Amino acid sequence: MDLHQFLDWDYDGDDALRAMLAGGADPNARSGPRSETALHVAACRRRHSAIEILLAHGADAEARTAGGKTAWVHAARRGFDDVLAALGGRGAVELTDADRLAIALVADRLDEARAILAAAPGAARTGNPEEDRLLADLAGRPGTARVQLLLDAGADPAAPGLDGGTALHQAAWFGQPDNARLLIAAGAPLEVFDGYHDSSPLGWAVHGSRYSGGADVNQDAYVALTVMLLEAGAGFRDDAYLTRLLKDASPRVAAVLPRSL
Repeated sequence: MDLHQFLDWDYDGDDALRAMLAGGADPNARSGPRSETALHVAACRRRHSAIEILLAHGADAEARTAGGKTAWVHAARRGFDDVLAALGGRGAVELTDADRLAIALVADRLDEARAILAAAPGAARTGNPEEDRLLADLAGRPGTARVQLLLDAGADPAAPGLDGGTALHQAAWFGQPDNARLLIAAGAPLEVFDGYHDSSPLGWAVHGSRYSGGADVNQDAYVALTVMLLEAGAGFRDDAYLTRLLKDASPRVAAVLPRSL
């Protein structure tokens, strides 16, 4: 297992990270289409203690991804103050308009975001995947105002974010039916299967109904999301996919799924 996978999917504590680095793992190796280092992955996954360990073992805080982002920018765009503290200003660079837009919206400073868009209308959709993921990053959070603002500004509803999921995937997984409704009305694609879990937005809603952190108290939201996606035309790729979703679903969500195609 390399550092990227460990930090992204299989983090087993700081001692395991130290052991990997002591065993020769390169903290500055690049991986994936974004050409990320381990420090970038740790910043995105909000592993602030891992950041400190990586820096102590020579991680380059100035390293930039294919999209020009340092780990510091990743953390700033997401509002991860604990990660910024761990970085201690290392990797701080001049922000793009799209970065400033992300920071304003994550902090719920809507007037500031509108001013940025008035001066730089293209900031909501730059063509840089590391910037255009903003809609996906916000769709899984409560509140529709930021999502609507981005949609009105021309943000791409199909742009991938966390784990390769679009904004509709994120709203589905995190139990945000109000945001999902806005996205569906804006033409967000229903049948995109992400490259990590091979699942559609409907699949993320069904999986979230049992496995997300808020599943137990959010069953109404997951039922509403499932019904909404089905009524919008979300389908099932094949019998095997339907079987998989029925197995994943909470009892309440399973009750609104078909039993066969």
